Amino acid sequence: MKKANANGNQKERIVLYIMKILIIVFITGSLFASWVLHYNTQIPTPFYRLGNYLMGVLFVAIYVSFVKVYGGFLVGTSPVWDLIFSQIIAIGFLQGICYVIFSLLSYKMLSVWPFVITFIVFSVVAALWCVLADYFYFRIHKPKRTVVVFENVDSYLSLKGIRSMDKRFTVLKTFNSEKTSLKELFEQIKSVDAVFLCGVPSDYRNEVVKFCIAKGKVAYVKPKISDTIIRGGRTIQLLNVPVYRCKRSDASAIYLVAKRGFDILLSLVAIIISSPFMAVTAIAIKAYDGGDVLYKQVRLTTNGKKFKVLKFRSMIQNAEKDGVARLASEGDSRITPVGKIIRKTRLDELPQLFNILKGDMSFVGPRPERPEIAEQYEKEMPEFALRLQVKAGLTGYAQVYGKYNTPPYDKVQMDLMYIANQSILEDLRLMLMTFKIMFVPTSTEGVDAQQTTARRVKDESGAE
Repeated sequence: MKKANANGNQKERIVLYIMKILIIVFITGSLFASWVLHYNTQIPTPFYRLGNYLMGVLFVAIYVSFVKVYGGFLVGTSPVWDLIFSQIIAIGFLQGICYVIFSLLSYKMLSVWPFVITFIVFSVVAALWCVLADYFYFRIHKPKRTVVVFENVDSYLSLKGIRSMDKRFTVLKTFNSEKTSLKELFEQIKSVDAVFLCGVPSDYRNEVVKFCIAKGKVAYVKPKISDTIIRGGRTIQLLNVPVYRCKRSDASAIYLVAKRGFDILLSLVAIIISSPFMAVTAIAIKAYDGGDVLYKQVRLTTNGKKFKVLKFRSMIQNAEKDGVARLASEGDSRITPVGKIIRKTRLDELPQLFNILKGDMSFVGPRPERPEIAEQYEKEMPEFALRLQVKAGLTGYAQVYGKYNTPPYDKVQMDLMYIANQSILEDLRLMLMTFKIMFVPTSTEGVDAQQTTARRVKDESGAE
């Protein structure tokens, strides 16, 4: 049975690989044909065989790189709309870069219309590819019969989203690890395809994972903060014993210098480019109610150092006149009409470019939190302070993969993942991913109206 499943999975992978190759060949092949047949013949010194081949390789490298960054090949994992959006962004970068390259080689600015037309054609083809790839994937991959194992209500609610992924999982039963013995759970696992484990004690979880591997079942494990820290540790060999070396972040001096130089250069360029947008935003805020344009708020950065973050004001004046620090909620009456627009478009964040230039923040790092809210989180979760190992950032793992209202426990894990994987390439990848989430409205969802922080609110019975 296991051998048959393995052979089936191999066939499914081959089909998916073929589909990926087809879209790569169509888009980069079409671009290569336009280069060889038209643009190469127009430049003062035309390329010949080797030069043309190198251009073809360049087209493939650019397209595949951007598609992978934005997740345009994650068929079966991402919704169709997300795949289409990712492909369109990747094609946009490909066309934009090619336009610049072709113009430079031609010693003149080329007409943009051929690139606009091919962008539209490529986007339509890519969208059709995404729909067909998703259709064939789920024709081959039937929903996994799944059980969910949790320890408490909070951990269970963190996985409630899998019920909306009915094309991938069919949740048959849920089990509380405190009330279910391993023997009883193992009997249930034998008749399903997958198991979700969330907030389960380590010893219990480890036994379940080993059983799943032995029986050919898929185990999805939501890690704890300690798991994330250990996973980010360096594997070393002490005599004949493999161990993980876990310690506080100590990025190399070369990386820190390069990152600071990158922050200074990019923030200066970004300030110049965005200055018209900042001017229009400032005028709109001032015209609406005559109040302050900028909003200054104390935040925390490396090792708990305080600084004043700059943002365009999106709320009414004295929004916290009661003295209570709180996050914005869904439908928050404090947000002005202008504020709703600039929050959705992220224009309210632009003044933070000056924080980056000054050195209070970096482009990439954990989002700076308010001292009052951080204190509340740390009372229940001391690990929240571990985010302050590095400089606060405008974007990062939690900002890209989480939402405004993502629970702090999950944000800490995502921030620790970044801290463990810091590099210039990772910073660039996250910055490119930020461009995508700027157009995803759900990433700015507020907390519930009765909340002041992103912690889940429980009723008197303990349910949430």
